[in-house]
Amino acid sequence: MKNILVPVDFSTTAKNSAIYAACLSREIGAEKIILYNAYSMPLATEMSWAVLQTEELQKASEEGLRHYKAELHAVCGTDLVIETISDFGFLAERIDTIAHEVKAHLIVMGITGGGKLEEVLMGSNTTHVVNHTTIPVLIVPSDCRWQPINVIGWACDYKDVVKTTPAVAIGDFVEATKAKMVVMHNNPDPKAFDPELFHNNVMVAEMFKRIKPEFDMVSYEDFLEATHSFVEKHQVDMLLVIPKKTSWFESLFKRSHTKMLAFHSHIPLLCLRSLG
Repeated sequence: MKNILVPVDFSTTAKNSAIYAACLSREIGAEKIILYNAYSMPLATEMSWAVLQTEELQKASEEGLRHYKAELHAVCGTDLVIETISDFGFLAERIDTIAHEVKAHLIVMGITGGGKLEEVLMGSNTTHVVNHTTIPVLIVPSDCRWQPINVIGWACDYKDVVKTTPAVAIGDFVEATKAKMVVMHNNPDPKAFDPELFHNNVMVAEMFKRIKPEFDMVSYEDFLEATHSFVEKHQVDMLLVIPKKTSWFESLFKRSHTKMLAFHSHIPLLCLRSLG
């Protein structure tokens, strides 16, 4: 995982995610991070005024990136390689192109602060990026502060697990962090013995035999409540999710769950694209 792309909008939350990315890059031995700011032309009736405003926005973008770079060097040392990109356009439309141009192996994004629990991420862009890029996306909540990653939890639904799981990408990330991975499966209606569940356990263990994951089976009616309990029980430092078209991931940003937010407020989410 050599290159980490960090979209920033110069908010406090974006700065926090950039610091997290910088610390993570040192932890996993990444070669560089790329700070990326997208700016767009304001609405104007006269072209000359619009051009002037765009020039000012570009200067402000470049200056802001210089400040971010200096702050990250102050935190993580000047040996950290940091590149900056100031780009005309909309983040949701440009980030996947930029990510492939810089050969990013990971995108780190923060949650834009807001008064509502349902506030969307990075101006409605994070969920868009997660659903429209093949590059892993790490979502860093505003209250999250960097700490070494000792435990990575995977909330697995066991549906088409062999066909859909990006096992190589997960294994590479876990190995890079030197963390322990714990796999959680929630079964709201447990049976004395479930042959299919046993088979899925065996398949997951085989897929990840190089990292030797642990397993935890829980039983909750609500999956988010199950995940919260799992995070607390295992002191999870990062939660791995594989969003699907109809998954609980979308509900994280549409439903007001107090217990969900209890862990989501400080646990980063690593989202990897399903293979199926």
